[in-house]
Amino acid sequence: MSDHKSKQKNKQKGKQKSKQVKNNKVNEDIKNKTYFVNTRDNKIPYTVVKTRRKTIGIIINRNGEVKVHVPFGVTKKQIDEIVQKKADWIIKKVNEVIERNSNIIQKEYINGEKFLYLGDEYTLEIVEKDFDKIKKNDKAFDKGEVLIKDNTMLVYISEGLPDEIRKQTIKESLIKWYKKRFTEIVKERINKYSMKLNVFPHRVVIKNQKTRWGSCSEKGNINLNWRLIMAPIHIIDYVVVHEMCHLKVMNHSKDFWTLVESIMPNYRECRKWVKANGNKLEI
Repeated sequence: MSDHKSKQKNKQKGKQKSKQVKNNKVNEDIKNKTYFVNTRDNKIPYTVVKTRRKTIGIIINRNGEVKVHVPFGVTKKQIDEIVQKKADWIIKKVNEVIERNSNIIQKEYINGEKFLYLGDEYTLEIVEKDFDKIKKNDKAFDKGEVLIKDNTMLVYISEGLPDEIRKQTIKESLIKWYKKRFTEIVKERINKYSMKLNVFPHRVVIKNQKTRWGSCSEKGNINLNWRLIMAPIHIIDYVVVHEMCHLKVMNHSKDFWTLVESIMPNYRECRKWVKANGNKLEI
């Protein structure tokens, strides 16, 4: 009798394991595919992101990409029903993003162009020098250096560069400078809000993220997008606080937003600013 019960128990475990493997495969199949929102006049692609959240959420990022965040265990049929129900809203929001992005002017990296830094506009001035003739001990400026002077952003480059190399050199110099300044500012802000929240990230990484301003992992690592250096300081603070609050609450529940509000009472205005102006934080 004991052997019979043991066999039944093992058989039941085998079925449960098989079912779990099947569910995991279904989840992976759903997650790795592109689906479409279909209406009479439109067909918009979307991808599915499996998360530990309790509800289904639809996110349109600043590139107009649609991502549907769903809890583990949600079926494709349930996802289809929600997405189809919100199809008009999705298409409206995607079109708004496309319209905003169409107004962005591509940078040419020429004198007189405007570049953002901490929410203020600066006029680009390119300073060309023959660095071969400059003494090595002359540290007044270096090749690729960027300086802020009044309302001007000075970029030092070698003279006589071909047009395309010249543009790329200016762009790379600006990105390098932006990242350096952002790293310095983020260190200050992390220290400030660590004291207020009594939490300390395991690691902070400055990244080149295309669709996210920040993220926080379960290991306590925080990633931040260097392009935030172009936003006002209170927007940087909001993103830093947002991710640091995730060190305490790893979701977007009421408790999470209450915690964010305790540190930044104006967080709603900051969220609106990011949604309205995030596409401008580009070079």
